[in-house]
This record gives sequence, C-alpha cells and structure tokens, in this order.
Amino acid sequence: MSQTFDLVIKGGEVILPSGRRRADVCVRNERIVAIVEPDVPLDARNTIDATGLHVLPGLWHVHVHFREPGHTYKEDFESGTRAAALGGIAFCLDMTNNDPHPTTRETFARKRDLVSGKALIDFGLYGGGLYPKTVADLASEGAIAIKVFNTRHVREVYPYISELGVVDHGILYEIFEAVSEQGLVCSVHHDDSEWCKRLTFRDYIDAGKTTVQDYFDCYAKGYMYGHGMGAGLAASLYYARLTRTPLHVLHLGVMPAEANELIRHAKRDLGQDVTAEMETAALFMTREQAETVGPNAYLWAYNPEAHWASVRDGTADMLVGEHAPHTFEETQPGWKDNFSVPLGITGAQEFIPLVLNAVNEGRLSLEDVARLCALAPAQRFGLHPRKGAIDVGADADFTIVDMAKENEFRKENMATRSGHTSWEGIRTRGMPVYTVVRGSIVMRNGEIVGRPGSGRFHAGKGAR
Repeated sequence: MSQTFDLVIKGGEVILPSGRRRADVCVRNERIVAIVEPDVPLDARNTIDATGLHVLPGLWHVHVHFREPGHTYKEDFESGTRAAALGGIAFCLDMTNNDPHPTTRETFARKRDLVSGKALIDFGLYGGGLYPKTVADLASEGAIAIKVFNTRHVREVYPYISELGVVDHGILYEIFEAVSEQGLVCSVHHDDSEWCKRLTFRDYIDAGKTTVQDYFDCYAKGYMYGHGMGAGLAASLYYARLTRTPLHVLHLGVMPAEANELIRHAKRDLGQDVTAEMETAALFMTREQAETVGPNAYLWAYNPEAHWASVRDGTADMLVGEHAPHTFEETQPGWKDNFSVPLGITGAQEFIPLVLNAVNEGRLSLEDVARLCALAPAQRFGLHPRKGAIDVGADADFTIVDMAKENEFRKENMATRSGHTSWEGIRTRGMPVYTVVRGSIVMRNGEIVGRPGSGRFHAGKGAR
C-alpha cells in the first residue's frame, strides 16, 4: 500500500467481529481505514508493534462516578479518565449524582462544558431523570441516556442524593413516558427504599449491629441493596413495558439471584427491550477482601455462580467495574458504623485487569470481553458502528493487552483522587499496555502520554 497512515498497529492478534486473526490495523483521520495481512510494507507516521499482544476494540466503562461538578475532592474528570485510560478504557459513561445534578438543560450543559476540557478518553454523559418535563431538554443537549435513582439511602447518606431519588412510581412512570417519546434508553438504579430501610433498622441499626461485618451480613441477607432492589426492578419492568421504554438495569450484580429470573422472563418470554449490566465485584470480590478493605467496598460476591450464569446465558449484556470513589478519611468511621458513611468502590483502573485475569482463568474469552465491554454497550447506547468493534470506518479505538503481564493493585499506583483501591493486594495476570482513542495513544506501558481535553464528548441520538 502506498498511502501514508497516521497509525499502524502491526503484528497483533486482532479481535474482530468475525473472529480473531493476526493482522495489521491501519488508521487515518481518527478512523480505521484498512485491516490487512501482517508483514505487508506500510508507510505510517506512527507504529505500534503489537507482536505477542492482543488488539481489542477500545473497551467501555459504562458506570463511573467522576464526581464533577460538586465533589471533586473525591474525583474529578481529569483524574477519573486518567485512571480509566491506565486501566485500558477508551470510552466511559458518567453518572449524575453531582452538585448541581444534571437534571435540567442548564445544569446538564454546564457539566458537559465543564468536563469536556479535562477528559483523556471519549465519553458520554447521563442526564438525570428527576423531572419528566426536562427529559426532552436533556435529550436535545446530548444526554446519551437518562439515569434514574429509584432509591434513597436508609440514612440519607451521599452518594444517594435524596432529592434525586424518584420513589414515587407515578413520577417514575411519567419519566418512562418522556424517555420513550425521545427514543432514549432509561437506566435505573432500582429499590424499594422503605422496605430496605424498615428491615435494616429493625434487624441491624436499632439492634446496635452496625460494624462492617454487620453491614456485609445485612447485604448478603438482602436488606441493603437486596430484595428491595428486586421489587423495584419488577415494578420498573412492568412500567417500562407499558410505556415501551428501552430499559437498562443497573446493578444486576448487586441484586439477589432471583432478579436474574425477572430479566430472563422479560427478555425471553415477553420480548421486552431490556438490557442489564453485571458488576465485576459481584463476581470477584471475596468476603475476605471486602472485610480487608472494609468501608471501601459496598458489596461482596456472595452468590457469584448465579451471576456468572447470567453472563454466560445473556441475561447480563455487559460488564462494569463500578467506580464510585470516596476519600479514605471519610469512609473510615464505617468500621464502627458502615450504615452512616458514603458507600462506594473503586474500579476505573482495576476493571479490565480483573476481567483479563478471568480470561486467563478460563471463565471468559477475549471475544467475550470485546462483546461485553465494547460491542454491547456501544450498541445499547447508540454509538455502534462508530464505536464498539474493530471494523473499517469505525473510530480507531483500541485496547491492546498483554495476557502474560502480571499486576498487583496497590494504592500508590492508583490515579484516582480517592487515594486507595478496593482491590488492595489482589494479584492479576493480563494487563492493558496501550489505550488508543481515535488513533491517538493515550496510555503506553502504564504511562499516560495523552493530554487532558483530548477526549471527546459524544452526544446521544436525541441531540439537536
């Protein structure tokens, strides 16, 4: 080929929609323009030698809380996207529990304009589902989807901003109607808040059982983040079906196993337009690790095989490694009373290494990773075929991985402003070694080489 390319990724095992093969991938003007047999002479301004490596489509993280605006002492968009890029993430979706929260045209636009100059990777922004009348405005400003907090914390503790909680099912129904009219997806954090609060207080808080160990028992019993979430999901599935709203279920991995059956029924028997995301912490976070980091993990994998079954049979459409950071100092009182501190977990930098480790353990294939962490989210949120797969014409987003590279998570190696990792001391094998966004190298061999502001905002399909 006589053309000069901006970038050629040479000699890697490329995970293509049609299967894997050794190939060279050629990039010009931010797009993939050719996929050719290896060892063909090519003229390129920049080359990545991917010999011995695997080239995946740029991987997505669809559940991050980068805390900007309003809580940037925990995280900001620069530090959050830096952590994500170090973890092999090329695209992320940021959530809505900000101050001010992006629930109106003005507050959404303010957040979009504020963070756009800070991102190192491409991103979309959720619009906050709180007022049915503002959904059309959020869509027109570029919200990639609408996020609803159908929940309140039992003690009204951040990050569950009480005023964002839509616990009135009449309002929830009207939000669904508005989202359906705009043709967007509605993503919901489900709950039956009063059920959760009453039983948690009855059996734990009022009984003086508030330590981290008590909290994890309460979680496994299905009081915190448990059966109330399943009840909320059942109602939401019903309302979404009535309104023909495309529903995306957040936190499937946090729910008891019975919630998987609700989604299977909706998908298979009713033909409902519903997708779900599975937290990797619900697959990998042992009780021992959770108790080691204590208040810096809000869940543990008490029923992992049921959730693995949902990944295998398609009940869960995508994987996430939720990133919900808080500072170490503000969580530490949770050792004595974990019901009164902010609940969260870190995952932006840890997500993909944990998933690659599962590949090395034989639980997933790299084709699964490409589907669960790139293709499925890009399809669901309306950016495929531009993103989500290595194909001619698509954005030149790549996550290049070394499946033999070993890693140990240590707080001193984390980019998050929270200053810790929920996965402290965990060892993995398989690491991202390049993150490439639209043909530009953002991370190379564990070092950030991109610049803040190079990441691009991608609007949802309702933007005008």
